[in-house]
Amino acid sequence: MNSITLNGTTVTLSQDLMKKQAIEMEGAAEILGLHARKLALYAGMEGAEDFSLSAYGMELRNVEYALQRAWGFPQSEKYHKFWEAPRCTCPKMDNEERYPSGIYVVMTDCPVHGDIDR
Repeated sequence: MNSITLNGTTVTLSQDLMKKQAIEMEGAAEILGLHARKLALYAGMEGAEDFSLSAYGMELRNVEYALQRAWGFPQSEKYHKFWEAPRCTCPKMDNEERYPSGIYVVMTDCPVHGDIDR
C-alpha cells in the first residue's frame, strides 16, 4: 500500500523516490502515517477557533520535519510549504514564486503563522 485517502484527499508515494531513498515498506508506512496526520490537522483547522490555529501551525511544522527525516532528507524549513495550510493568510503566489529559497512572506496577522518564529 503506497497511498492513503483522507477527507477526499489522496496521497500517493512516488515509487521512484522510494527506490532512490531506499525506503522499505516500514518506512513507507511511517511516511503515509505522517501524511495522514498532516491531512487530519488540515481537517481540524477548518473548524478550529482562531486562537488555536497557531498551535496547529506548530504541529504542522513538526510533521513536516518528521516527513523530511522519514524520507532521509536534510531537515530544512525552506522546503515547508506552510502557506498551503487551511486558513493561512500568508501570500500564496509570492511564497510559491520564492520556493525553495527559504525567504518567504509571513503575515503578522496570519492566524496560523503570525506568531510563529520563522
